[in-house]
Amino acid sequence: MTIRSLVTVLMILIGTGLMVVSYFFLATPACNTSVECSNPEVASAAGIFVVGILIAFSSGIFYSVYKGR
Repeated sequence: MTIRSLVTVLMILIGTGLMVVSYFFLATPACNTSVECSNPEVASAAGIFVVGILIAFSSGIFYSVYKGR
């Protein structure tokens, strides 16, 4: 496995991890009514989700741009 492939896979895993954690653990409250469910647990959960998307999608850019030594 080359450095290029390793970094790409790590970027995908980190981005996906951020998306899963921010959606399931930070944004989704455990509630019964729609009023309680309207606010996320952590205010910046949506921003963390977007950062995860950016990292995962930029892995393709890294893979195509980085040529190694």
